[in-house]
Amino acid sequence: MAEQKVEKAIVPWWVAGILLGLVQVLAVWVADPLGVSTQFVILDAKALNQVAPEYTQDHPLISNPKNRTLGYGFWLDVGMVVGGLAAAVGYRRWKVQSIPVWWKVNRGGSVAGRFIVGFIAGILILLGARLAHGCTSGQFASGWAQLSLSAVPFTITMFAFGMLTARILFPKTPDIE
Repeated sequence: MAEQKVEKAIVPWWVAGILLGLVQVLAVWVADPLGVSTQFVILDAKALNQVAPEYTQDHPLISNPKNRTLGYGFWLDVGMVVGGLAAAVGYRRWKVQSIPVWWKVNRGGSVAGRFIVGFIAGILILLGARLAHGCTSGQFASGWAQLSLSAVPFTITMFAFGMLTARILFPKTPDIE
């Protein structure tokens, strides 16, 4: 079945990894380490400041004006979404689909189930990122770019549990074209 096949990547994983590493080093050199999840907190703080300014002035975290200012990180997030969409459209790989191939092969065709699980998983990921004071991508990518010793065991652990989770959630592999 054609709908149960995954297209081969345009760029090999190692080339994408090298490019991401170079962008990360450039970002650390020019401004700050890359991070995505903090921008959600800043956007929430800006919105909350519009609705309840007296609350944000007394809050221990968002009372700091730095935590209510859209900086380069916010525009980085916008750029990732726009750039990803532009690349997908440019390479003719973008298509609207309610159920990805991996989900269909392993869990069936329930659109509602897919969206409910995706929504809950998104909340858990963002909650975990905020509890850890940073997202996993920022922790490992920025850590390696800064040559942080703590990035080594963190990255190994993150990839090991990521592979275990993927194996548990998606034991069947779709055909790769």
